[in-house]
Order: sequence, then C-alpha cells, then structure tokens
Amino acid sequence: MMHELVEVCGHLDADRPLRAAQLFERVHKIQHLLIEQIPLLETMFSVEFARFRDSLRPASGFQSVQFRKIEFFCGNKNPKMLALVGEDDAARAEMATFLDKTTPYDHFLHHLAREDNGIFKIPAAALQRDTNLPHEENEQLVDSLEILYRAQHEGSESGKKHAGERYYAQMRVAEHLLEFDEKFSIWRFHHVKMVERMIGGMGGTGGSSGAKYLASTLSRPFWPDLWTVRNRLGGGYGGSPSPATPAAGEKPAGGGCPYAG
Repeated sequence: MMHELVEVCGHLDADRPLRAAQLFERVHKIQHLLIEQIPLLETMFSVEFARFRDSLRPASGFQSVQFRKIEFFCGNKNPKMLALVGEDDAARAEMATFLDKTTPYDHFLHHLAREDNGIFKIPAAALQRDTNLPHEENEQLVDSLEILYRAQHEGSESGKKHAGERYYAQMRVAEHLLEFDEKFSIWRFHHVKMVERMIGGMGGTGGSSGAKYLASTLSRPFWPDLWTVRNRLGGGYGGSPSPATPAAGEKPAGGGCPYAG
C-alpha cells in the first residue's frame, strides 16, 4: 500500500490527477483485503484465542513499522510512537523519516493550487504548513473544496456540452482521498470489535489498554476538511440548504436520510 500511495503523490506532483485516481482504485482493493481478513480471526472462540495469546507477549501492534509509516505519511503524526517500536534502532530511524513527509492530501492541495485559475483560492498558509503536525480543520480549505464539488455538480446539471468536466478529475481524487480515510476507519472499527470479541476489556500484549486504546483512535480522520465539507453539501435535494426544523407533529419538507424515517 505504501508504494501505491507514494506513486499517487508522484502523479499529483506531475499534475496527472486521472492517473492518481486510477491508482487509488488499487489502494482501495488492498484496504478491502485488510478489512475482510479480520472475520477469519473471528471464527475462533475467545478461549481458543487465549490459548496462544500469552505467547505473543510482549509483541504489539505498536511495533508494526509499516503501519506507523502509513499513519505518519497520511497525517497521524505522533512522535511518541517511535519509543514504542522496541529496541530496533534501524526501524525507529526508518519510521522517523516519515514524520515530516507531506501527506497525499498535501500533494493534492498543491496540485489543486496549480490548477486554480483563480477559482479555488487555496490559502498559502495551507501550502506552507508544518508537515510534522497532523492536519487540522481549515475553514478556508473547506471553502475551496465546496467550490470544487459545486462547480462540478452545477456544471453537469446545466446540460451544456462538457459542462462540469474541467475539474472532474480533481473531484475524483478528493473522493478517493475520502474513501481511503473512510476505509481506514472501517478497518480500525472492525479491529476494535474483533479485539472486544476475543479479550473483552483486557489490556493489550504490548501494555496498552487494549480495545479501549483502539477505540480512542476511531475519531481521528486523516483529513478533516474532506469530512467537514459534507456539512455544506448534504442539505436538501440538489445541494439546497437544509430545510428548517419542522414543528412538533409535522413531517419534514424533504431531504434527510431515507433510512432514518
């Protein structure tokens, strides 16, 4: 997966968003395999898992060098993790090189800024941010993403030939970034439930609080802007503002989740 993510960034640096989007399809397939392997472990009873669990001590997921490299590369920058990798100094040094790397989202923003044409107005501060830190929500970037999504949607709705196509590739990359973030969260969630199913609230073999620690990672998206912009796009049908809250006993005028009644 790391190889493909690096290649995605290379395509964005070369302003080849369609190639980046195509490669993301492979990344998502890899993520799907990682998610779908967890049910295999769940075919064991917890008592069967317990028979060999103690032999794993003091091994831990904290020592997974590649997993931490992916997390660092995607924006979950936490230097404290370097101390938990064990006594492998070479692995620690390898992980450390990914702490200050620009993330795929950074590469996307730089690409979008080059394609700007005065439309998206990517703030300079976002392009010059400290890449040792995780991404924080940026209202100016949310503005830019809203313009990207609405320009494509409104253009395609106009009925004009080729309308909405100018920035379709960039929108597809934004959607792939979101899907990557989503699938990573799905894997985390399934991992948490599998751990709870096997060991309940017991601590991890590496000294963590087990499922409790894992659950604390569920609310950490890599790229918050891509989620926040949904607050602006998910109103009534066709992207119109959300209808006013109906009075007691009244039915909403439209929009909302069809599964929620």
